[in-house]
Amino acid sequence: MKNSAVSLTVVQISAVVASLLAILQALLGFGVVQVRGLHGTLGNALFVVMLIAAVAAFLWSRTSGNKGLFMHAAGMAVLAIVQIGLGEMGQRSVHIAVGMLFLLGVLALATLSFRKPGTALDTAPVDRSRLRG
Repeated sequence: MKNSAVSLTVVQISAVVASLLAILQALLGFGVVQVRGLHGTLGNALFVVMLIAAVAAFLWSRTSGNKGLFMHAAGMAVLAIVQIGLGEMGQRSVHIAVGMLFLLGVLALATLSFRKPGTALDTAPVDRSRLRG
């Protein structure tokens, strides 16, 4: 398995884990599941998972040329840190609205990582006899 395929696999796994964590975050935030103090801890863990996804997506973008997947993963990591800040500041209504957008974005990242990941570009040297001129 090539290094590029490993980075795509890491993006896919971290996107699925982030999606599951974001769903659990919504359930904890709205009080469907009652576990004291877990919402903030999972928010921090979700940020770390999104950083891993962003780094792996960057490595994959260098191999495949697919910059969109990297930009989406990096945007979700930035949005995760914004969410942590909003939660710490007590901005409840904005935190809830951005959290719902974050949930949709993470689900979209997981979908994109499986449906349109791009392909590894061929880096083999071109045979000189095939070139014209």
